[in-house]
Amino acid sequence: MRSRNSKQLPEDKQIFRYWVEILEVKTGAKRELPLNGVRKIYFPRKKDDPRKPDEDVLQLKDGPETLEARNLDELAAQLCERYPDEAYERRLFEVRDHDAEKRHADAMDGLITILAEAAVESYLRSEEP
Repeated sequence: MRSRNSKQLPEDKQIFRYWVEILEVKTGAKRELPLNGVRKIYFPRKKDDPRKPDEDVLQLKDGPETLEARNLDELAAQLCERYPDEAYERRLFEVRDHDAEKRHADAMDGLITILAEAAVESYLRSEEP
C-alpha cells in the first residue's frame, strides 16, 4: 500500500491537534485539556418531525466534565469563569499531527483497496456462465 507524504498534503487535508494549557499561577502546576471539534447531527425521532440543522461545536475535556462552546470566544468565556485571571493563565496550543495524517491516508488507501477488490470480485461473478 502506498502512503502519502504528509508534507505534501494540501492545507485542507492537514490534521492538527489542539489543547488548552491551564497554569496555576501560585503553584506553577500545569494541566493540558484536549480540545476537539465535533459536528452534531440531529436525526428526527419520528417520521414527521422536522430535521434540525447540524451543529459544529468545540468540546474541551476537563477531567470528568466536558465543556461545549460554539466558538473560541464562548469557550474562552467559560474558561475565564472556571479559571479566573487572578489565579490562572490559559493558553491555546495547536500542532500539526503528522501521525494522524499518515493513519488517515493509510485508512483511505485500505478502504480503496477493499472497494476495488469487491468491485472486481462482483464483476467476475457476474461474468460467470
